[in-house]
Amino acid sequence: MRKQAPKPSATNTVHFACFQCRKAFKQRGSSNWNPDIPEQPFPCPECKRPMTRLGRYFKAPPQRAGRQWLKVELLYFYGERFQSGQLGLGTKCRTLALTLAYLSGLGHPEAEVRERLKTIRVARSRPST
Repeated sequence: MRKQAPKPSATNTVHFACFQCRKAFKQRGSSNWNPDIPEQPFPCPECKRPMTRLGRYFKAPPQRAGRQWLKVELLYFYGERFQSGQLGLGTKCRTLALTLAYLSGLGHPEAEVRERLKTIRVARSRPST
């Protein structure tokens, strides 16, 4: 009788966040380095929408810190996935104004970044359904 290969299991967890609810969770089975473990969506426990995968080095701001959550969502929109602890985003993007400057410094037009921020603010000011 032939033995089956063991199922891969995640040895580390990845942070996921719900921008609508401003909540973040580590999810079991979400290894970010083992290619044998498929990525899977994780629903938010509160609103049931799919959460956003933010990487191993993401540190969630307090739920009441609305400007910090705007900053995180803006960084995510422009490609930041918090996969490395060496980026120094905690220092470079300490405030929303510094985040705008950081993204502009990466080559994104400042007017475009400000418009995206405005869009995110409008979307987050609506009550969730």
